[in-house]
Amino acid sequence: MEFRPTNPKPKRAGFTVPELLVGTALSGLILVGAASFFLFSVRSFASMANYTDLNNRDRNASDLLSRDIRSASSVQSATAHQIVLSIPNGNVSYTYYAGARSLSRTDRSGTRTLLTGVDSFSFSLYQRPATNSLYSLFSTAAAANAKMVGFQWSCSRSLAGMKLDSESLQTAMVELRNQ
Repeated sequence: MEFRPTNPKPKRAGFTVPELLVGTALSGLILVGAASFFLFSVRSFASMANYTDLNNRDRNASDLLSRDIRSASSVQSATAHQIVLSIPNGNVSYTYYAGARSLSRTDRSGTRTLLTGVDSFSFSLYQRPATNSLYSLFSTAAAANAKMVGFQWSCSRSLAGMKLDSESLQTAMVELRNQ
């Protein structure tokens, strides 16, 4: 028995030129869209990782600084970038180094860097209000009279050489409780 095709014309396999052009254009658009979504996702993830790390470091430094201020019996000396506190087991100082963009804590056990990437930092001293509920700011020359210490800083991070939106701002006023 012999089999013969019923259609004597040979079939041609493949795409026509217009089908090939349309398919290539659509797949190119889909690839460009997928690549841009991937790059956006990678950048967003890196930015969120920066925010998380900055937040953790800010919170740690703020908690440590607040704890030391609350337990201090007095302020030994203060400038806009350094404060020396008298705490029960000695003195502790916090110093902002503008050139290194860092905040360090020094006590009897040594010096430890708490923050890096600090853009601005300042300490301010306050005394308790006499009659109204507002605290009045006074000169750092009167550090022995300080009842409250305010601090403020701003940190930022660079991602791939560009400064992105990974920035944090921390500010607080803490009362010396042991006076």
